[in-house]
Amino acid sequence: MRQRIHSHLTFANVVSLAALFVALGGTATAVTYVVSSNSQVGPGTISGHKPPTGKHANIIAGSINGTDIADQSGVDTCKSPLTTKFGPICAGSDGVTRTWDNAFSYCTGHGLRLPTLSEAVALARNYDVPGVNSQQPYFWTDEEVYNAGFEVFLIDEAGGRVVVSDSNSFQTVCVTDPSA
Repeated sequence: MRQRIHSHLTFANVVSLAALFVALGGTATAVTYVVSSNSQVGPGTISGHKPPTGKHANIIAGSINGTDIADQSGVDTCKSPLTTKFGPICAGSDGVTRTWDNAFSYCTGHGLRLPTLSEAVALARNYDVPGVNSQQPYFWTDEEVYNAGFEVFLIDEAGGRVVVSDSNSFQTVCVTDPSA
């Protein structure tokens, strides 16, 4: 029996058998490899839930929540001068009265905007917006109308609407949707 095996033991047979073991062993290793450290992943290789065209998402569904991204991506953080999150938006006021143009410029200068009419009504009716002075309860919206001239909707603290000339001065409330 030993002689029979020895007679078939050629260099070519040994090399081909070794190659077979390496090939099978390498495949098994590649299939079972698990990333256990961030240093094992190169930059730009994990796509999240919106992968590039032709690729698949690399994030396990339900594995990331607000704790994982809190105060790190702007998703749940209100920008200065805003101080409070109200539902899906952040809003706040420095209590200064401005013309509509100046209020618009002030908010956009901070990367923010004036509230829409519906946002302003919801803020006034449901929340106590920081900085809004009850002595002068009106604040600007981004809703404009043209009657005899350019006019803009104001909202009072109770959510009431008034249309006034944009040259008057009222409080400025800036808003943003931090998840957008």
